[in-house]
Parts: sequence; structure tokens; C-alpha cells
Amino acid sequence: MADDKDTTELTGDIEMAAPITKSSQFTLAKEWLSKRRATMKPWREFLSTSKFSKPKSIAEVGRRVVKNLEEYQSNYILMVLLITVYCVVTNPLLLIAISIGGGGCWYLSFKNEGRTIKILGREFSVMEQYGVIALLCLPLLFLASAGSTVFWIIGASVFTILLHASFLSGSSSPDSNAFDLEMQPV
Repeated sequence: MADDKDTTELTGDIEMAAPITKSSQFTLAKEWLSKRRATMKPWREFLSTSKFSKPKSIAEVGRRVVKNLEEYQSNYILMVLLITVYCVVTNPLLLIAISIGGGGCWYLSFKNEGRTIKILGREFSVMEQYGVIALLCLPLLFLASAGSTVFWIIGASVFTILLHASFLSGSSSPDSNAFDLEMQPV
């Protein structure tokens, strides 16, 4: 038995966050893309060979990588997307598997709108329908060596981005190095 002293009454209104809908997801994606587009540096500046130089020390490599990843983040994201598109387009079986999976998921989420499907007297729930799509796509993804493609994309992207970021000396504005600490070898 609980005493009256042990019970606490809570009152008030708790505001719940609005659920994320398909239209709000589209709006968020659109805002993210417009922000990326606004922060993208010109390709002439990004690929300017006059700004490439050999770093003097390992500390400078680290400083350049951090500064360039921050400054050219949108350009690097686009590079990763281009490498991904290249890998998918040059592997026809992977392109077919992704198209089947994406098309099936698109159909289930937009056209079917969460309804069950009856096939041969058996009713399939929405989760079972997604499972069937996965079962159809997994063998194709395996045959298309999707796993090695993912690791190739990661490796090529990291290598290219780190190579570019470590050799690009960065912006030459006078304020860019105003607060940098100079490291002295001991």
C-alpha cells in the first residue's frame, strides 16, 4: 500500500513534436540541397592547380585537411555522389537490382499506400510486401557484387578527398591564417 505522501501529481501540457510526413521529408531534403548548393565553392577555385603545394609537415597536412573539409564540404559531397553514380552506371546488373528494389518500394509507399495484397488466397501485409521485394533484390545485389562496390566507393572517395584536401593550400585571404597556431618542432 502506498501512502499519500509517496504519490506525486504531475500536471501540465506536453507539446508533442509534429510527426514527420512525406511532405515534410521532401521539404527537409529540399532545404538541405539548397544549403549545399549555396555553400558550394566554384569548381575553378576547387580545382585550381596554382593552389596545390606539398605540405611541409604532418601537422600542416592535418590542418589543411580539417580546413579544406570544412571549406569545401559541399564539393566533396558532390564528388562522392559522382563516384557513386559512376559505379552504379558502369555495373548494369547493380543498376537493374537497384531499379527493381527502388521501383518496388516506390510502388508500395505511393501507389499501394499501405494496403494489403491478396495473392493465391493469402493476404500479404505491408511488411511482408517489403520482405518480398528484399528477397527478390538480394540475389541480384549479391550477383552484382554490391558489397564490393560499396567498399570501392568508400575507398575511392576517402582516398580522393584526403589527397585533394592535403595538397590544396586553401584560401589565400589574409584572415584565413589570423588565428592559426604555429607549431614549433621540438
